Amino acid sequence: MASGCLPQRYSEELAHELPEVDMFVGTGEFDKISGLLKKRFDIKQSKNTKTSKKTKNNIFPKALISRDQILPDPDLPRVLATPKHYSYVKISEGCSHICSFCIIPDIRGKLISRPMESIVSEVEHYVAEGVKEFNLIAQDLNEYGRDLKNGSSLSILLQKLNKIPGDFWIRPHYMYPLEFNDRLINVMRDSEHILKYVDMPLQHISERVLRSMKRGSPSRYVRQVLTKLKNAMPDLAIRTTFIVGYPGETEEEFQELCNFIQEYQFDRVGVFKYSPEDGTSAALLEEQVEDEVKEDRYHRLMLLQQEISLNKNRALEGKIFRAICEGPSKERPRFYQGRIYSQSPDIDGVTYLSGTEPKIGEFVDVKILRGTEYDLFAQVLPV
Repeated sequence: MASGCLPQRYSEELAHELPEVDMFVGTGEFDKISGLLKKRFDIKQSKNTKTSKKTKNNIFPKALISRDQILPDPDLPRVLATPKHYSYVKISEGCSHICSFCIIPDIRGKLISRPMESIVSEVEHYVAEGVKEFNLIAQDLNEYGRDLKNGSSLSILLQKLNKIPGDFWIRPHYMYPLEFNDRLINVMRDSEHILKYVDMPLQHISERVLRSMKRGSPSRYVRQVLTKLKNAMPDLAIRTTFIVGYPGETEEEFQELCNFIQEYQFDRVGVFKYSPEDGTSAALLEEQVEDEVKEDRYHRLMLLQQEISLNKNRALEGKIFRAICEGPSKERPRFYQGRIYSQSPDIDGVTYLSGTEPKIGEFVDVKILRGTEYDLFAQVLPV
């Protein structure tokens, strides 16, 4: 059985190419998987009966795909796939933006926000279970609540989550540049549990490229938001992503992007080489950039950010931060592994810990000893 975005979009093609797969399940049917597996097991158990072939064809179709999406809910049984000390919390599904290079709205549909009480209930439950870090995720976090028509918004949600008693972090992910109003910025600044961390994919800074991408955020607006964020929270860590080799991107526009990165000194930068996606308007543009040009621009941008990252990490040497311990490091067996506020799980660097052995999932104070291009080395301070 296969499930996810690929079956959601290409179920017929996959059924033809992969006949050995029993069934393809769409993104809006994941709550039915356990029942489908049981039904498939029952069919196999009765495969020697006269009705087995009929049962397989009529009761167990090759694909179960719909346009409906299911939002997580505390009443829906769930097992954490992450370590016990952190969790991902999806607050909405779908996206109402139609960026020229992105197929997500076609696969996931328009924005559907979870009721606020459902999200708060989930976080309360896992705080009681000992979870120490909640990573809020969505296709566009800032758009949360617009479809509910009851006044719900991300800023109100963060305020409610911040009121939950306990010792834990809340980390917002994928905050689209639009809807980054002053209220949201102030809530992030003043909240105890909300980390001073923003994951905001910008994709480019050239005015022409942004218009072609249909991002809805002019270059001047992006710069205004970044300036507001840094003025409100000078220690804010900003992660972003950019696309190089977008159709029609000139060397001058690429250099404008390089200058922008050099000017704003982002803490984390992910770089993607543009790839045409069937069904998107950008795939139909004539001025497709050659692969070797994309590759060259990718490496140039990564080298630029590598130097920025090294300088920023070295500037942390001698400073004290709170870190969450992840356990013994697999990459460096002599160290434990942790993360400070500016390091998100799975996508950012880590902090290698020496000294007193902390417990997994425990918050500890650490002193940064050395910064490298992507990671930090620190000593755990005695309690």
